[in-house]
Amino acid sequence: MKNTINSSHINNFLQKIRAENGLSKNTVLSYGKDLEMLEIFLKNEKISFENCSKEIIKKYFSDDQQQNLKNSSVSRKISCFKHFFNFLEQENIIKINPVLEIHNPKHHKILPKFLSEDEVIKMLNILLNDKSEFGIKLSCMLEILYSAGLRVSELVNLPISSIQFKDSQIDDFLIIKGKGNKERIAPLNQTSKIILTKYLILRKNVGLEYSKWLFVGNFRSSKKPNIIKIHKINTKAFIDKPLSRQRFNKMLKELALKAKIEPSRVHPHVFRHSFATHLLNNGVDLRVLQELLGHSDISTTEIYTHVSENKLRDAVLNHHPLSKNNF
Repeated sequence: MKNTINSSHINNFLQKIRAENGLSKNTVLSYGKDLEMLEIFLKNEKISFENCSKEIIKKYFSDDQQQNLKNSSVSRKISCFKHFFNFLEQENIIKINPVLEIHNPKHHKILPKFLSEDEVIKMLNILLNDKSEFGIKLSCMLEILYSAGLRVSELVNLPISSIQFKDSQIDDFLIIKGKGNKERIAPLNQTSKIILTKYLILRKNVGLEYSKWLFVGNFRSSKKPNIIKIHKINTKAFIDKPLSRQRFNKMLKELALKAKIEPSRVHPHVFRHSFATHLLNNGVDLRVLQELLGHSDISTTEIYTHVSENKLRDAVLNHHPLSKNNF
């Protein structure tokens, strides 16, 4: 009897994880593409999902096309296949998951790059003294980014509804929807609350109070100091969309030049790394940091401990009296 490939298995699996697991749209799309590639390989081997074995999965990963993949991509595929075949096992379509004994490749963790506390404070102070629309807006974005350790995608896509109020005053936290639509609380310090209040006034004065986005995309802020323009906006023709990551990155590069910091070292995600590193250096518990960053697995957070360990080691090597002795 000729084996057939049943794509309905893939569709049923994707529907399940989309509905039940709360995975992001991009993750579901990636899983779909990975499974389609596996399906094509199995079809060429004249093997169905039902008859797939551990040896066939190993053969798939030894294929020339897979050999050129990064370890992170291979790990993602293995994770996808494990979940998929686990689904088939739960549905009594197969008896044994063929991917259970397939292990992720070992890969070296790249230590996150971060700015020093002095560099971050220098950039924030420059913005505090910038009274232009541009300065107030970027000051608000950077204060929130560094105060709460947000992902750049979370920052630029903040809805106005993420702000919480208590007695008509901005509360001490934002409600963030992170990866997989998981909600978490992101704390705001006193300075970021003051700047956010100032920015909300600016946002209203320039005519953007109708937008559902905190940081509106197709609106260019003036760089003229102490001048707030009332913009005439045709709300029927105006497409409401959030600020893009690319635009925010350009804004940060401009700020880096003003602060005399190499622009290549300054990008949105480096502030999240800086947030995490500075908190750990100042004694914050790793589990607390995990919650603040919205990591589902603490192993993702643990990479920041290596940064702190390197700093401690360098401190000993550079400043301990015995490190200066030559033997």
